[in-house]
Amino acid sequence: MIVPLLLTLLLSQAEQQTNQEQRASWFLGNRVALIEHRLPIRKQVVLVPDEATYLDEISKWSTTARWPVLFHREPYASQFIRRFQPEEVWVRTAIGTTIDKKEETLRTTVAQAWGGDESIEDALTALELPPTGIVFTNVNDSARTAAVALAAGRGQLLKFIPSGWGGGNEILSKARTNELIENIEVTLQNSGVKYNDIGDTIDALTVCMTLPSRAEFTAANENPVAISDVIGRDSSGKRFAWTGWIFGSKANAAYMAMCSLFLERNNYWFCNTYPKTGVWAKYGLTAVQKGLTELQITSTTIPGNLSSLQQAERGGIQADVAYFMSKGNSDFLEMSDQKTSPTWLPIPNTPTALYFIHSWSLKNPSSITTVGGTWLTRGAYAYVGSSHEPMLSAFVPPNEMLRRTMSYIPFLIAARWNQGENMFSKPWRINTIGDPLMLCPPNIKPLRSYVSSEKDNTYQSVKDLSKQAMQDIIDSPNDSNYSAAIELIKILGNDTMCLELWKSASSVDRVAGSLTAQSVLPVLFRLKNEGAFLWAFELIKQPTRLEEDMLWQLVGIQQDAPIHILIQHLRKPYQLDDLLLIQDQVVRTMGKDGIVNLIDVLLQTAQGRNKRGLERLRKEYND
Repeated sequence: MIVPLLLTLLLSQAEQQTNQEQRASWFLGNRVALIEHRLPIRKQVVLVPDEATYLDEISKWSTTARWPVLFHREPYASQFIRRFQPEEVWVRTAIGTTIDKKEETLRTTVAQAWGGDESIEDALTALELPPTGIVFTNVNDSARTAAVALAAGRGQLLKFIPSGWGGGNEILSKARTNELIENIEVTLQNSGVKYNDIGDTIDALTVCMTLPSRAEFTAANENPVAISDVIGRDSSGKRFAWTGWIFGSKANAAYMAMCSLFLERNNYWFCNTYPKTGVWAKYGLTAVQKGLTELQITSTTIPGNLSSLQQAERGGIQADVAYFMSKGNSDFLEMSDQKTSPTWLPIPNTPTALYFIHSWSLKNPSSITTVGGTWLTRGAYAYVGSSHEPMLSAFVPPNEMLRRTMSYIPFLIAARWNQGENMFSKPWRINTIGDPLMLCPPNIKPLRSYVSSEKDNTYQSVKDLSKQAMQDIIDSPNDSNYSAAIELIKILGNDTMCLELWKSASSVDRVAGSLTAQSVLPVLFRLKNEGAFLWAFELIKQPTRLEEDMLWQLVGIQQDAPIHILIQHLRKPYQLDDLLLIQDQVVRTMGKDGIVNLIDVLLQTAQGRNKRGLERLRKEYND
């Protein structure tokens, strides 16, 4: 079914001779595609309250049906469900047990998903299925939830290594990097499968744990380099496998795994801020939309200036895969006309895989104030980006990246230069976050098959729960009951009904408070209902960063923007970029003295680019 199409696409550029790594990446993707084709997906989502129940639910997967299992946490659950569009959403009751022997339980869960008992290796051998990769985690790291899902979902071995490597803005020392590599290599040797060379049994590694994004590596020409481009190489720097990296809370890690395993990716979104001259032109979007249309992929391309971005992101964007090309640092991006802060990056309404050509974005991906951290907290579940200054040619150009992914080369692997193609095929500074086996194939012929949802005696239907919640409103119309009903109906993806409940709570029963407002706010953002959004926003006692981001993206660019509300919610540490957007309205409302006084207040805590910009702005109004 797949091979003729793949060969046509892969060999379409005759001048590019495929090397061993490229052939291996293609065959690996083909293996993944064949497994996905043979594993039907049940059109349901099961929401669980805790890890023990999560593992129990995954253990019910089989070769005849499997389905997404998510923690009952927002915004991840509803964000996933809006894209997956299940027939049913179920809530499981807790199984009421703690996990005493975590390592044994995790292994058993994976084995049972493939028809085995306790041994993953035995289960895969019985099916005559060589493992597609190896997943590493630690029983004390929260990202183990992704590890067990990806091993169970892809037919991979699950292995455990020590934790405590650091994280955040740290750089792993050469000694610690060598120690990490040795731990992984010893584990691979003990696994008994071939892994030493690209093209053998194991070509994909997934590391699900907290790590620094950067590492010092003896074999690198220049340090630091990306952690995910160190893992999968031996001490000499030779690559023997491609690596994906997942970290975060139990709910977030599970979300990232489930998105990779179960979502289709046929809606693309592009923003290119680069000029069409010189080396930048190579990283443009020549004929992208036409090519994707022929592969039955929907695409949207927006201009690279700031105003176009701000207009496009009102109410959020729809993007299964986003390509964004910009210059900048971890704390700002340069659009084609001016700089702006990470707060002005789009808010995806559905889960997004991201190819982000930009310097430094993943320097500290665990921080929400960085470019990378902003993308990840807004639902990006796969992410190619740089952890240090990479040089433009370290990235695979978008047209070539698309040619590779549409040839069934996995997304993260397609972003790596193969040996001999480019000087940056050596250990370098591009990090690959997510599942390294995730595909972004053409949509010409469906790859996955689906079966109907099926009720289990441990499930409660969210539809039934929402009906009961509606009855609770009738019996006792209060802020808490309205909030509970909206949360359930939001999970079902019925934004229109959520809006009607908000109208009833705020105008009919007049009981809407902070709880109802917080529940309905993302719905009002998606519906672009400015009036209702502002009403709800003002009821929230302490808005989160994402709620403030929605405020600015929905109403900040409007001529009649509510200046006093916006001034109260200038977003730290990037108040400059918000103030620049509304400065004319501020002057009209408060006068020059008013804006100067406001700048003086902001300067008391401002730092870096934000401080320098505010000082320049103050000088303009004083002159």
